[in-house]
Amino acid sequence: MWLVATGVVLLSGCATQYPQGAASSAGYVLNQDSATPIQDTNLNGFLEQAPAGSVINLADSPWGPGVDVAAGQPYMAASGRECRRLEIMGSQQPQREALVCQAANGWVNQRVITESTSRTL
Repeated sequence: MWLVATGVVLLSGCATQYPQGAASSAGYVLNQDSATPIQDTNLNGFLEQAPAGSVINLADSPWGPGVDVAAGQPYMAASGRECRRLEIMGSQQPQREALVCQAANGWVNQRVITESTSRTL
């Protein structure tokens, strides 16, 4: 009897319908996304169409003035959005990585999460 009751409880959890919120309708799981939208239409167009390895020179960008941006291969992130890793190269700054993802209003600049291999446990 106990086994049957446990089975009913577990199966009822699978049949539960959850409310459809803004995150569901947006097609990804981040409903409080604080990513910064990219306002440059040329950069948005480049990110939309450029093949991997393409480079664009930007006098002004979200990563500072006078940088070259190399686009990585587009991929589908766990959030359900198309994203691209970027290499940012500037004469005044060291080379660094950036991450952009496509949202309803264009591309957004995401915070890059990196691993540290210098720390020992």
